[in-house]
Amino acid sequence: MKKLYLLLVVASLTLAIVTGCSSNGGNNEGTNTSTGTNDQSGNNSTQQGEATSNLAQNVSSSGAITKEGKLIVFIKNNNNTAVDLDIEVEFYDADGMIAGSDSDILMGVGANNEVAVEMYGTPEEFDNYKIYVDVEATSVISYLDKVELVHNNNGEEIVAQVKNNSQDEIDYIEVSVVYYQDDKVVGYDYSNDIEIKAERSANFTLRYPHDDNYDDVKFDTYKVFINEAYSYNW
Repeated sequence: MKKLYLLLVVASLTLAIVTGCSSNGGNNEGTNTSTGTNDQSGNNSTQQGEATSNLAQNVSSSGAITKEGKLIVFIKNNNNTAVDLDIEVEFYDADGMIAGSDSDILMGVGANNEVAVEMYGTPEEFDNYKIYVDVEATSVISYLDKVELVHNNNGEEIVAQVKNNSQDEIDYIEVSVVYYQDDKVVGYDYSNDIEIKAERSANFTLRYPHDDNYDDVKFDTYKVFINEAYSYNW
C-alpha cells in the first residue's frame, strides 16, 4: 500500500461504491452510488456531513484490468474544489468469498481532475471486485491549477515533465500513465517526485507495459494523469 503514513491525516467520512463483475482478464464496468454520514448529535457535525456527502456525489469511479492482471481504478473529481480520496478495493471469487483486498490514498486531487491508480495487491485469481472511495475536502494545499504537464513517447519509454508555475515549493507530485490498445486498458506505470522548487520541474520516466510474464505488451495510445500535486499545511 502506497503512502501508508498519510492515513494519519485522512478521516473516512463518505462512501462511494463501484462494483465490477468479470474475470480478471478483461475490462470491468461498474455503477456508482454514494451515501453520506450525518452526525445528529450537533448542528455543526450535521452540516459537515451534508457538505461531505455533496462532495461524494460529484466523484465517480470505475475499474479496468491490465494485461499484467492488475486492477486500475479511475476516479474523476467533478467538484469545483480539491478533495482527498481514501480508496479501498475488495476482490471476490465466483462463490462470493473474499479473495483479497488493497487500498490507497490520494491527497489534494484537483477540481475537475481525473486520476488513475493501480491496485498492486490485486490477487492472481478473482471473479469480481468492489471499489470504495471515501471523499472529504482536502487537508493539504493543492497545486494542480498551478502546474503544467508535458509528455513524450521517445520510442523506449514515456517521459513526462510537470512544471511548478507557482511561487511556492511543492512537497509532492505523482503522475501515472495508462496504456491502451484498441481503446482497452492494457498497462500502467507511475512515478513521483518531492520538493519541487518554484518555477522548476519534476521529471518522470514511465515504463512501457508488460504482462504477468514480463513480456512486452503492444499499445497504440496512452494517457498521462497528474494524480497529486500538493504541499502540507504545516
